[in-house]
Amino acid sequence: MKKFLIKLVAFCALLVVCDFALGYVFRYLVSHAKGGDTGLNNKINEQVTDSIIIFGSSRAMHHYNPMMIEDSLGMPCYNCAIDGNGIILMYGRYRMLAERYTPKMIVYEITPPFDLLESDNHTYLPNLRYYYGRTGVDSILWSVDGTERYKMLAQCYRYNMNIPQLLMDNIHPMQADVKGYRPMDATMNYDPDTQYETPETQYRYDSLKLHYMERLLQDCASRGTQVVFCASPLYLNTSDRVYLPLKQLAAQYGVPFLNHYTDTTFNNHKDYFYDSSHMNRQGATHYTQVIATELKEIMEGR
Repeated sequence: MKKFLIKLVAFCALLVVCDFALGYVFRYLVSHAKGGDTGLNNKINEQVTDSIIIFGSSRAMHHYNPMMIEDSLGMPCYNCAIDGNGIILMYGRYRMLAERYTPKMIVYEITPPFDLLESDNHTYLPNLRYYYGRTGVDSILWSVDGTERYKMLAQCYRYNMNIPQLLMDNIHPMQADVKGYRPMDATMNYDPDTQYETPETQYRYDSLKLHYMERLLQDCASRGTQVVFCASPLYLNTSDRVYLPLKQLAAQYGVPFLNHYTDTTFNNHKDYFYDSSHMNRQGATHYTQVIATELKEIMEGR
């Protein structure tokens, strides 16, 4: 029995040593990624100091050209959006940005499934786990899942969801971007099902997402950062009823809402779209021109 216990303790000690060693290797790979999602995420969280920041999901990453906004407003701009994510990640990203500087403006493209509506919030945690221990990040993970505080004791757990991406981004990154912007170079060649909602549609809003959206507004107000909510065009969409709680938050905090969700200037034109949810390069260029003008008017107090 004594020999068994000694072997068990030795085995557990070996696991701990291996875990810490692998954790060190993974941290190195994150900080030295050549590009791709890993390199972009690390640059945003550790290096970006641009005056204008774009937040959101894929609709932000693919619809907002920061170089055009820079040219219009005369301030550096960076697109800090990421596919398939929303306020759970973006608030953590904001907290990391705020550790080193205060942006002048945050342009937030609100995508209802990721920023307003109920969903499995665990899906937004992998890119935060890399930065566990940074100011405000740990409490976000705990608010989604209280067991995260125990799981995070294992270094490998922080990276196990993204190991293939992590390795690829250190060997041969597949994704390229211009200051976080990734245009989509194709045109939708089909007629999608565009029945987004009916008068009977009932939306289930996520209280945790709305909590962090309000926290973002409060933090930015205390530091003098102008927040601007945006909703870019959705193909053939005719209703923005899903944005009701956002409109209420915007009114409460005096936040402009540049709402082009149902804008027929864009959403009736198939040649502007890559698919029914995302504009292509042509549509994004036209849309960014419009947004840049509106942001300039806000910045100038008009």
